Amino acid sequence: MKSPHVLIVGCGDLGLRLGLQLMAEGWSVSAMRRRVDRLPEGFSPIAGDYTQPDDIAGLIDLQPDYVVFTPLPTARDSAGYHQGYALPVALMADLGLLSAVKGGIFVSSTRVFAQTDGGWVDENSPLTQSDPQGVSIVEAEHQFLAACKNATVLRASGIYGDWPGMLIKRLQQGLCSPDPDRVSNRIHRDDLAGIMAFCLRRLEQGETNAPVYIASDHRPAPVGEIEAWLIERLGLSAMTGAATSRLANRRCSSQRLQSAGYRFSYPDYQTGFSRLISEHLP
Repeated sequence: MKSPHVLIVGCGDLGLRLGLQLMAEGWSVSAMRRRVDRLPEGFSPIAGDYTQPDDIAGLIDLQPDYVVFTPLPTARDSAGYHQGYALPVALMADLGLLSAVKGGIFVSSTRVFAQTDGGWVDENSPLTQSDPQGVSIVEAEHQFLAACKNATVLRASGIYGDWPGMLIKRLQQGLCSPDPDRVSNRIHRDDLAGIMAFCLRRLEQGETNAPVYIASDHRPAPVGEIEAWLIERLGLSAMTGAATSRLANRRCSSQRLQSAGYRFSYPDYQTGFSRLISEHLP
């Protein structure tokens, strides 16, 4: 029997983790990125830029069963988010790639939610109309879901799991948030890759995923609580305030994903950061 074939467009760290997991299970993995020399052995490399029509056009000839898109903005302004998210999805849709596959996954962001007052959000919560970058991501979500059958959008919260990562690096520099009551949400990189693999396995087994899942661990927490815990674990002191954004202030519920059967390896920030610290500090 032919092994399932997944095409990962924009194969950075998350794509690598997903591809290695699926390849170990017998899947064929094709990966598109600018620097293919950084791909592991066993991946089928495609050198290309997903913002360029000519590079996207050739992907349909690969005849993948599934497409996974893990985008990044090309810049931090609204134009960069449009070019990194909405434009490539429109290209994949217009060129027929998304309609030719059995299913697809688009890694989005919890930035799309309108809630900024610390309240709970789920997959049906209102979406932003005031954050231009978030609006571009919403546009990409809608295009992906409309063009790709059996499509699933994963709205990921703050991704962590590399070392030292932005938060630990900032604390090591003696800088903490001046807004400690702001609620923060996180998802470990291994869990996000695991969720993508979970959704693809379900499709291959003939099951149906929800069109949208929030990919966030079980425990939203105030930034000050997380920082205090890390400061103690890292043995740090002498903190001063650092500038931060108030955009992300909400509690993200991943109950829909848990109800579908996914079990988190790192259900809260303590389990995830404890593993990270133990791997990198004596």
